Amino acid sequence: MSTTIQDGTGTKTKLRITGENRALVQAVTISEEDNAIKKGEGYQIASGTVSFTGATNTGVLYIKNNDDRDFVLDRCVLVLGSAVGASSDQDWTFTVLRNPTAGTTITNQLNAGVSNSNHGSNNTPNAISYRGVEGDTITDGSGAAQPIKQSIDRIILPLGRRLPKGTSIGFRITPPTGVTSTKALVVTHWWYDDDTQG
Repeated sequence: MSTTIQDGTGTKTKLRITGENRALVQAVTISEEDNAIKKGEGYQIASGTVSFTGATNTGVLYIKNNDDRDFVLDRCVLVLGSAVGASSDQDWTFTVLRNPTAGTTITNQLNAGVSNSNHGSNNTPNAISYRGVEGDTITDGSGAAQPIKQSIDRIILPLGRRLPKGTSIGFRITPPTGVTSTKALVVTHWWYDDDTQG
């Protein structure tokens, strides 16, 4: 005896079966980040444009998660200006810091730029986010400095970091040695993971 599975919306469309006796179905797959953005829980947090007059090691961005859910950093976009005065063989240095807690970038409390990635949502992240200006510091946290060639003016770094409640991340930039004028901008892309809510 066979059973017919029929659409429940009144169209009387029946479920199709393939020649291998499998149900023929369709699915739409979206990333967790896109799903979070759809719910108004995806964000961009940015340092704003930081102007430099020398090769000053600077803590440009600090973020701490205060939410019970994990705050997930998908990627970071680094935009670098022309390094006026520096010879072409001198590199930028970029450092991502794990769990920093100290420095003038944190104590000066200049609010970073925060934007909801869903333009129909007014949600804001439950996080502390500060930006730095030239010479501001992030003095602790662990992370290895990475050189970035002057020929690269925009780079997308797929960081894949996760901040449980109470943890933090920092970003430090040093322009090339010899620079007399340049600018840099860091934009980070975040979303909340509802599956980690306590």
